[in-house]
Amino acid sequence: MLTLSGVSKSYGGRTLFEEVSLQVNVGERIAIVGPNGAGKSTLFSLILGQNEPDDGTIVLERGCTLGYLPQETAPVGEETILQLATAITPEIGKLQKQILDWETEGKGEEEAYHDALSRFDELGGHRLEPKAKRILSGLAFRDADFDKPAHTMSG
Repeated sequence: MLTLSGVSKSYGGRTLFEEVSLQVNVGERIAIVGPNGAGKSTLFSLILGQNEPDDGTIVLERGCTLGYLPQETAPVGEETILQLATAITPEIGKLQKQILDWETEGKGEEEAYHDALSRFDELGGHRLEPKAKRILSGLAFRDADFDKPAHTMSG
């Protein structure tokens, strides 16, 4: 659960927002919508603990994790759309690459390969692809897009 109580933030004499209060319960999803300069990114930076509010409190329940995709895009290499969507942590991304490399090279019998598969499974890696495909489909990606290099897609 995430709770904001009476949160205010100003920059250089300009008040972005004041007395913001909200509660997001487990399993709920929210969207923050507003014009450029309204303070959406600032509010997220406060929630993520990157900045401090001028007034008010922000409480994130112990064990709660937040997913956040910054509006600036990360540099993209040859990764496919699906690879980027499923590489949610550096460890999972590294394991995915190692597993694929070993499979491509025909080294699927090595102990390190099986260790990587076990760790990938422990991290829930095998459940990521179906979930990522559902999410990507909801974002108007077609099945044919999943294996395209991400850098070939528009912003």
